[in-house]
Amino acid sequence: MAFFDKLETFAKNIGDKTSDAIETGKLNSKINAEKNLAAEQWKKIGEYYYNLYINSGEAAPEILEFCESAKAHLAAAEEARIAIEKIKEENEAQAKAQAAAAAATATAAVPTVPQSSGTLTCTACGAEIPEGRKFCSECGAKVVIPEPTPAPAANVCPICGAEIAEGKKFCSECGTKIEIPEPTGPRCCVNCGAEIAEGRKFCSECGTKQPE
Repeated sequence: MAFFDKLETFAKNIGDKTSDAIETGKLNSKINAEKNLAAEQWKKIGEYYYNLYINSGEAAPEILEFCESAKAHLAAAEEARIAIEKIKEENEAQAKAQAAAAAATATAAVPTVPQSSGTLTCTACGAEIPEGRKFCSECGAKVVIPEPTPAPAANVCPICGAEIAEGKKFCSECGTKIEIPEPTGPRCCVNCGAEIAEGRKFCSECGTKQPE
């Protein structure tokens, strides 16, 4: 029996130590939490007296040095923030200027000298540009050669404006009947071009039959 009593006592001692360790851990956590809460209150106290210093310009001699130091640090931080904003504004302005210059270069410089002369004139700076070059060697402006204006169609639909192929009597787009004006002047042979007398069906020069 004595052996079992000792064993029970030993187990009880281990259990007590384990409980003590758990309780000690809880108390240490509470200590840390309370210190953190106290630190937050100290911060509020410091902010309170610092605001009094800012508003009145005065502070107790024992904290005046700390207030002035804090003010200097905040002023330096504000200067750095302003410098960052200035850098951003300068970069944005530079980017806009570069974009505007690129757009102007891309749209400017239509040549004004006929291409047959072998040279073109840059409308951006007036320098001569050899034929075949795409950019001005003086200012870098792009040379834009205007597309030739297409000749107007011989026959155009009066309703929709679509081009009418030669010999067609109706518009292929809207179906409008096209009135073909009667030819004026003397008839000419379709083969040799000789003049055909009125009412004749064959050319008197080459014998070609003429269309009705």
